[in-house]
Amino acid sequence: MFDRIMVCLDGSSAAEEILPYATGEALAHHSQVVLLRVVSLHETTIPISFPGESGMPMMTQGAVRRTRDEESEADGYLRQIAAPMQEKGLDVECVVLPGMVGGTIISYARENNCRLIAIATHGHGGIRHALVGSTADFVLRHSSVPVLIVRPGTTRA
Repeated sequence: MFDRIMVCLDGSSAAEEILPYATGEALAHHSQVVLLRVVSLHETTIPISFPGESGMPMMTQGAVRRTRDEESEADGYLRQIAAPMQEKGLDVECVVLPGMVGGTIISYARENNCRLIAIATHGHGGIRHALVGSTADFVLRHSSVPVLIVRPGTTRA
């Protein structure tokens, strides 16, 4: 049923709480697991000289270097997460992509035939959720495939 499960991670321990659930599903369904981490682009806004016009995003050499460094760090992190899963016999692929987190998750899932998206919510609610938004909420609202969401602090039965 879930032949390809995408697990969304951001490097936090809260995000990692999805791992036992995703691992359990992958073992039960003999699924390939894709560990995905999206790294934000570091753009600098350059003002345009026309009154009333907003700035124009631009990637400086420093921003490109910083993004590359974060991608390299994210790849190492995913490989550490993948190792115990691979020891259990799972086929695990590590993917690091630059971009806007929610949209990149949705696009990757669609373009790569992921059958389940597994993600933890950080549990922010109220005013903070309204102002900051939630990646898990965005994914849930825009995904065309099932989404498994775990709230940190819940225990696996």
